Amino acid sequence: MRKAAPILILVVLVAFAALALFGLPRDNDFDHSPLGSKGLEVWLESKGIAVLRSDPHVTQARSEISMRILPLPLAAGEAAVSGGDDQSDGAGPRSWIRQSGRYALPTLIILPKWRSSLLKDGVVQQSDLMPLDEVQDELDGILPVKLRLSRNEPGFAEAHAKLTADQSVKIAFYQAQTFDLASLPGSCEELLGTQTGALIVQCESNHNVYLLSDPDLLNNHGLTLAENAAVAAPLMARLRGAGETRPVFLDTAGEVLDRMKPKEEGRTYERSTSDLKRFFAYPLSLIWGTLFVVVAICFWRGARRFGPPLKDGSGNIEQSKSAAIEATARLLRLSGNDGRMVAQFVQNLLADRAQLVFGAGSANPAGIERLFQRLARRDQAKAEALKTAAQALIEHGHAMGRSDLHRNLEIFRTLLGSIEFGSR
Repeated sequence: MRKAAPILILVVLVAFAALALFGLPRDNDFDHSPLGSKGLEVWLESKGIAVLRSDPHVTQARSEISMRILPLPLAAGEAAVSGGDDQSDGAGPRSWIRQSGRYALPTLIILPKWRSSLLKDGVVQQSDLMPLDEVQDELDGILPVKLRLSRNEPGFAEAHAKLTADQSVKIAFYQAQTFDLASLPGSCEELLGTQTGALIVQCESNHNVYLLSDPDLLNNHGLTLAENAAVAAPLMARLRGAGETRPVFLDTAGEVLDRMKPKEEGRTYERSTSDLKRFFAYPLSLIWGTLFVVVAICFWRGARRFGPPLKDGSGNIEQSKSAAIEATARLLRLSGNDGRMVAQFVQNLLADRAQLVFGAGSANPAGIERLFQRLARRDQAKAEALKTAAQALIEHGHAMGRSDLHRNLEIFRTLLGSIEFGSR
């Protein structure tokens, strides 16, 4: 059991390290989930369209991008609530609309459809859909026009959508979410849609803003359905304008843009706890995990080599040798029997020398005899004299007078100090 305990501790520590490396969520897990937008980035770049992603530590400049894509909802705490103050320059729908007009920046806002609970459930359920009223509230906070949303019946459905007058593609959705054609104002234009509803609309009051009703057209899951992926590249080319080569800005944080690229000199940054979290984010988490495993191995090695203190039958830790000797010597002195105390001292001293030379397990009469044999091969006279003095004290010390006891003990100590025992 003593040997199994360090191994058990090691297994527990390694399990914790594995959990830290592979079990804890990473910052970009949502991006790679079915609801994320990593697939859109990879797909557009494969089609020759450069993509820039939002970074909370970098302010993006309008002059460096050709259009902006805003998939809702944004990361928690990154954007302001819908319907914020019109004069506010913070992130939020009003700010995005103002920036699209101020910078003449084409902006595609993708409305939400799914709750994050879908990532935990793993299977599409009706409860994972956001209530249509909540999505409608998001829409009303973005544009003041009276657009109404609708959803198809549960289940997957395919439809044909026209990219151009002479080109159409087959697209597919689960319970498609579209703009109701009957509620489409005359000031708004349908850019992409199905037979039952509009998917992308543009309104004259904010002609640089485009609204996508169903995120499944461009998210990771949706791009794998039917010919949804065939829509992405032509759609970006149409919205950002012909001949445009600047990157598309995939904004998952609703950042505030600058007109021109800001100067790096003299910039100040607000520090927060998120900066500290970066030291533990992937791939730095691999380094921390490796250090954790190394510490666990060192701990296991130390525990296995030295082990825990031994306990006797009563559960008390065994007394050390020095404490036992001191207690015995005190009892002998109280009883007036100095000879027995000296005999035990000599016996213990020779046993310690035998253990020093031959290792653990040699502190016994056989080890002491072996020690004298070793000394005799090097200097027989001294070995015999030491053995004689030791035997006299051990066997007859209790019967010696005080003066004889001190004289023999001094001879023993002198001989013992003059011999080099060495070690194995």
